[in-house]
Amino acid sequence: MGGIIVSYGMTVKWEVNYDIHAVLRNIEVRGSTMGSRVEFGEMVDFVGKYKIKPVVSHVWRGLESAEEAFNVMKNGSQFGKLVLTLKDDSKL
Repeated sequence: MGGIIVSYGMTVKWEVNYDIHAVLRNIEVRGSTMGSRVEFGEMVDFVGKYKIKPVVSHVWRGLESAEEAFNVMKNGSQFGKLVLTLKDDSKL
């Protein structure tokens, strides 16, 4: 009985589904944000110190791939970060 479910990283969809059994078991659902600027700075320092690398699911080159990247995100078929890079010859 009881417990806390923390939901973060809402990049796939803007809803969290659970059924009435969670309510009857006194489970609490909380959202989480990145935190303050100080905490963000501490996190960046920690990542640098321990050389933590993110999991990268897909990489696309060029803005013309943006629609495909958004579709992958929309479908939730990725595991890790989605990266869209600019081509060397891109003009902004």
